[in-house]
Amino acid sequence: MHPIQKQYVTNESGTKIAVQLDIRSFQQLEEYIELLEDRIDLELAMKGSPDLTNWDDFVKELRGEGKL
Repeated sequence: MHPIQKQYVTNESGTKIAVQLDIRSFQQLEEYIELLEDRIDLELAMKGSPDLTNWDDFVKELRGEGKL
């Protein structure tokens, strides 16, 4: 991830009240948030469904059965 390019918006007294991001930084933050959300969803699914199989274990099982 490249460094976030940001500018602060200040009020009359110089207090920071908002942040402006360049489009590239904004898009990278959106992608990062989406990846985090996907990871959380996966972790919740795995906790809620103990019968889910790890991908590597699944592939080994298929190979063992001659299906791959």
